[in-house]
Amino acid sequence: MAKISIIIPCHNVENYIMRCFESLRNQTIGLDQLELLFIDDASTDRTWDILSEIEQLAPDSVGIIHLGKNIRQGGARNVGLSYASCEYVGFVDADDWVEPDMYECLYRAITDAETDLAFCRHVRDNGKDELLLNETAKNTDKKNRTLRIVTDEHRVEFIISNIIGYGVWDKLFRKDFLLENEIFFPEQLTYEDIYFGSLVYLYANRVSIVERILYHYYINETSTVLGRNQVHHKDIFEINYMKWDAYKLRGFLDRYRKALEFDFIMSFYMAGFKILALRFDEIPFDAFMKLKKGTLERVPDFENNEYCRSHITEIYQLLLQLLKIPVTHEQLIDIQKAFCEFHRLADQ
Repeated sequence: MAKISIIIPCHNVENYIMRCFESLRNQTIGLDQLELLFIDDASTDRTWDILSEIEQLAPDSVGIIHLGKNIRQGGARNVGLSYASCEYVGFVDADDWVEPDMYECLYRAITDAETDLAFCRHVRDNGKDELLLNETAKNTDKKNRTLRIVTDEHRVEFIISNIIGYGVWDKLFRKDFLLENEIFFPEQLTYEDIYFGSLVYLYANRVSIVERILYHYYINETSTVLGRNQVHHKDIFEINYMKWDAYKLRGFLDRYRKALEFDFIMSFYMAGFKILALRFDEIPFDAFMKLKKGTLERVPDFENNEYCRSHITEIYQLLLQLLKIPVTHEQLIDIQKAFCEFHRLADQ
């Protein structure tokens, strides 16, 4: 019987999905140990035809589900979760691929230490060189370890560290952990991982960290996240509002207020500014003002938050100051230019 359900949302990925499948078919844990669930999110290209071919290649391990209406990546992942029959669940994006030993390593880590999830490292890949890494390139020169979140102090440290990021594709989860804590994805919105990942930080008690690069995150210029001047980038507002409301409804905001205020500033204000600056030719002034308003409504006392003082780098400390002062549209455009140049130089 298979041990791991892997959920792969697919929307117009005819050029990439076979590469993704081949990397999963060749897993050292064995294809018979995997349940591959491909969710076709109302594609309009040949994605469904290719998925039908993939199903014929491995009928005992592959399930394909066709959605008549596009519900975005979060919705497709939720559908996959409803079909998943294995004890453990992983997520792979259809234009990405994985190292052959990824799920063997994560499965061993999560079962040996009896953790809620296992996390590995990833590489941003343009797909132009060798698709797989050699053993030396995979290693990070750090030791695998298990995080144990026992006290409130541990929880606070875990939240502010953001040590496992918000992404879901570099992790393996115990399915019961997700279901018992009602951790699902927002639907019809981009940046759904931020909501999902933030809830993981609130509930995980044991986390395995595998210090190997096992996941290839494809730099796809046509992807939703990298698209330019697209209105869906503003979904980050709604995602973070939902997250803040979840903190309150689930009773965590008062318990971990300073840490969650810091988390909100980083995932809403800082990440939001970065998206507006880097993904729009001219930063939308109305969106920036909404960003300021949304931050100040929820974290009006940000200057007295100890984590904002100690855990934010210099360039982002400057952005934090914009919350306190009026900024004209022209000044904002100049700030955008300087911010983009900073990132250009940092990436060299």
